[in-house]
Amino acid sequence: MKKDLTAIHRIEQITQKYFSNGEIRSGLKTYRSLLEDYPKDRNYYINYINFLLDESVIAELLWPAYEEAVACCDRAIFQLSEEEKLYFYCKKAEVYIIMIDGDYSWYTAHEAEVIEFMKTAVERYPDNIVLLKTAMAFYRITGNQDKYVDILNRIYQSTPNDFMILLQKVTLLEQEGNMEEAIDILENWIRINPESPHLAASYNKMILMYKKIDEGDKADVYQDLLDNQ
Repeated sequence: MKKDLTAIHRIEQITQKYFSNGEIRSGLKTYRSLLEDYPKDRNYYINYINFLLDESVIAELLWPAYEEAVACCDRAIFQLSEEEKLYFYCKKAEVYIIMIDGDYSWYTAHEAEVIEFMKTAVERYPDNIVLLKTAMAFYRITGNQDKYVDILNRIYQSTPNDFMILLQKVTLLEQEGNMEEAIDILENWIRINPESPHLAASYNKMILMYKKIDEGDKADVYQDLLDNQ
């Protein structure tokens, strides 16, 4: 369908006017017409989802804002070309995490469909770090330790210098009693990232780990580094 740019601009203006006047539902309804008129244009899905996840919209719609965002992702995945689907898989996974954090009983009621979606998403995009990080968070908060560890290890292998991933890897090794490996990994990261903004956090972690294994002298070395930052 050929775009009527004048009509599109008018709808966008009306949408903004509704939002400016606090008429959230009317604004959303107006903008949603663009999704219906141009179902193959990914930008309208993205904009609509961003509207739905805006704090002011969530305050007005409450839980249905998240449900509508998920439905919009589903519609985009159905309508768009293969290369355009990834964004909406990532966004749907992200919204699911928000919903689980907000109301775990909702997850309990929808567990099967959420698990199936996460499984499918990871199988479709096994190398996408953004999606894998969201899936890792999902498995962590829902208590699936085996899946959490598997995906954490996959991400760590791909991005060993990502400090937040490294920290989770180190913490996991620590929990498993592999203190020597945990210390080696973090010390190596410190050596190759001398300008990182995360040095203070890494020093603190080293101090705690060395104290845990009663190596106070080495803990003092990192305490000195921390004090002299």
